[in-house]
Amino acid sequence: MAHPDETPWTLARDLTAKTFTGEAMSLFELYREALRQGQTIIEGRTFTNCRLEGPAVVAILGGVNFDSTDFGYTGGDIGRIVWRSASSTGVVGAIPFKDCTFKGCSFFATGFTGPEAFLQQILALQVRPV
Repeated sequence: MAHPDETPWTLARDLTAKTFTGEAMSLFELYREALRQGQTIIEGRTFTNCRLEGPAVVAILGGVNFDSTDFGYTGGDIGRIVWRSASSTGVVGAIPFKDCTFKGCSFFATGFTGPEAFLQQILALQVRPV
């Protein structure tokens, strides 16, 4: 029997890597490391079978692809993870991603913001009762 603390992921050690496979990481720590490298956007990264952990809000800026992604617990209402800005000029406090790929990843305690077209794609994932 597996120990309750065991997961299929190992903790990411190099948060500056361009490619992550089977690793768990804090979105805040990932962003803080990018800032230390002089980057204000997490850009050009590939995440495969990873767990990305909040609490956090992720801002999707463009060129981001999600394939077989688990966006996390919604309590039956996908709208709970969608964050819309009251400003037409952007958001403050969200972790920005651009030109990244997420394959088979899971997000935990994460909200999402970005262009309305992206938010509508997230909302379309809502499972409707039959």
